[in-house]
Amino acid sequence: MNILLFYDLPTITKSDQRDFNKFRNNLIKLGFIMIQESVYMKPCYNHDWVKRTKIRIKEILPEKGDIRIIIVTNKQYSEIEILKGRKSLQESYTNDEDFLII
Repeated sequence: MNILLFYDLPTITKSDQRDFNKFRNNLIKLGFIMIQESVYMKPCYNHDWVKRTKIRIKEILPEKGDIRIIIVTNKQYSEIEILKGRKSLQESYTNDEDFLII
């Protein structure tokens, strides 16, 4: 499973820019990788992992802007068609084998 997160945050004022950077940095700390500008992805092992991640996202939401998420299976995500450009280096190395089952 993968969480895709899309955001559009204002960056007009210095305060907006700080909120933008703080949100982006927190996404990275949560394990999200950038697919393209304002679109991030995090692989998750199961539904519980997704639920916990959604709770953590809600804790770091900035006051302004638009943020959306969608949950897609690995199969659905693998069917993404890149029309122009290429996968990011981080995205290329992310797959199911990255998980350690204990």
